[in-house]
Amino acid sequence: MTQEQLNKIQEFTKTITNPKLLGIIRRLKQSAENKTNPTPEDQANYINELVNAKLLAPVAVTAMSGEKDNQIRVQFSSLADPKKDRYFMVFTDYETLRRNIKDSDKVFLLSVTYKDLSVMLSDPACKMKGFVINPFTENIICGPQQAQVIGNFIRQQKFNSGELTVINEVTGIPDEVTKPMSKYFDARRDVKKAYIMNMRKVDSLNRLIIVDFEGEKDAFNAFTKDFTEKVLKDINDEKAPFVIMDFAQDAAKAATKEKVPFYVKV
Repeated sequence: MTQEQLNKIQEFTKTITNPKLLGIIRRLKQSAENKTNPTPEDQANYINELVNAKLLAPVAVTAMSGEKDNQIRVQFSSLADPKKDRYFMVFTDYETLRRNIKDSDKVFLLSVTYKDLSVMLSDPACKMKGFVINPFTENIICGPQQAQVIGNFIRQQKFNSGELTVINEVTGIPDEVTKPMSKYFDARRDVKKAYIMNMRKVDSLNRLIIVDFEGEKDAFNAFTKDFTEKVLKDINDEKAPFVIMDFAQDAAKAATKEKVPFYVKV
C-alpha cells in the first residue's frame, strides 16, 4: 500500500461524524452523573446508533507490507482502567479525537464498526477487555456486560421483526439451569410465571426466556439487567445463549400459547 493510499484513508476518516450517537452518549452520561435511569428510548437508540456507526480508531502503522498487496499491519491504541484492564480507544468524530489526543495530526486513523471491534475482542489472543468511546470526555465503556446487553437487544430486535421465527418447547432442562432462575423469581414480586423455549435460526440457536412481568418497560429493562448479572451470566451456554422477552409482547403470547411454563409463582 502506497503512502498516497494511506493518506486517502486518513482524509476519509477525518470526515466521519456521528452527531446522533454523540448526542445520545451525552444524555446517557448526564443520567449517570445525576444518578438517574436513562430512558428506554435513549438506551435503544444508543445501541441502534452504535451498531450502525463508523468510529475512529487511532492506530500505529507497524508495517506496510504483507503476504498480499495493499496490506498494512497496525497496532490499535488502548488505555487501562484502575484495575489494569485494557480497552481499545475509539472516537465518534475527528474533532473529539483532536481535542484529546496529543499530536493528533500525526496519528493514523482507521474507520471501524461495532462488528469489527467485536471480532477483534473475540480473538482468544486479544488481551483487551472491551472498548471505550470518547475517552477523557464522554468515556462510555463497552465491556463484557455491555456487550451481552447489546447482543440480547439485537437478537430480540430480530425476533420482534420476524427474522427469528422458529420457536419450540425445550425438554429435559437440567436443574442447574431452572433452580437458580426459580430461586431468583421467588424473591421478586413482579414475576408471575416464566417459560423456556428454543429459538432457532438456520445458523444459530438461542434459549428464549419469556417472563410474565408486572411493571413498565423501564422496570422490565432493569429486571433484565439484574437477572442477567445475578443468574444468567453463571449458567449461560455460548452455544445457545439466553434471550429474555416480556410476555406482554404479542409475539411472546403467540409463542407460549398452550405451552406449560417452567415457573409459576405459588
